Amino acid sequence: MSWSLPRVVLVCASRCEPQWFEQATLLGRSLRQFPESLRPEAYLLLNNKGPDATGLAAFYNQAIDAIEGDALVVFVHDDVYIHDWNLGFTLSQALCFWDVVGAVGACDVPYGQPSWSYEIGADGAASLSTQVRRSGSINHFDPACLRPSIYGEYPLQCDLLDGVFLAADLQRLRHKNVRFDPRFQFHCYDTDFCYTARARGLRLGTWPLLLTHASPGAWDHSWLAAARSLEAKLRGDNDS
Repeated sequence: MSWSLPRVVLVCASRCEPQWFEQATLLGRSLRQFPESLRPEAYLLLNNKGPDATGLAAFYNQAIDAIEGDALVVFVHDDVYIHDWNLGFTLSQALCFWDVVGAVGACDVPYGQPSWSYEIGADGAASLSTQVRRSGSINHFDPACLRPSIYGEYPLQCDLLDGVFLAADLQRLRHKNVRFDPRFQFHCYDTDFCYTARARGLRLGTWPLLLTHASPGAWDHSWLAAARSLEAKLRGDNDS
């Protein structure tokens, strides 16, 4: 029995200059360790910084429109190291169960919550949600020191996934017209995408993905502003 490996395209926007991407980013460094025959394609936007920087949602939509043919598309941050050089096989298995796959996420999420893990507390600040059931695992900071954070059992069907790594079959996204909302330039684009995908009948779930993320996440004032904008959109406010 033979198995035809799928085409995988990593979609990533980075502030890094092109000549330094392979050495200075975790994603670039991880791609170098893939055998050439198994290495994913990369759809990159580099040197994306300054006042004219393109938001992640707008760039991801550009990729959905521009990538030709059939592909498994992965929307991923540049500070992610992919340890699994059999990524194509892993994702083809995962996408037999889910339509959108992530490393970590949560189910039992109250509708309108702006993150898989965080909510806006009574004091107006970001606070860890106590209502959700978390799922998945991911290593943090150092790809040479594997001490992954385990959030909960997986694989598991989820309501929301973390946007650090989101994989999907490109044709399914196009068929269901699932896109990102450009108003969310960095924060909450992933949460909004998950709400849209679910509303259009796609299944979201976690999978055993071997990843290291260099950041634990940020829940600062800019996140709060985006979270309030998402809450307003989901409420259907006219000015959202």
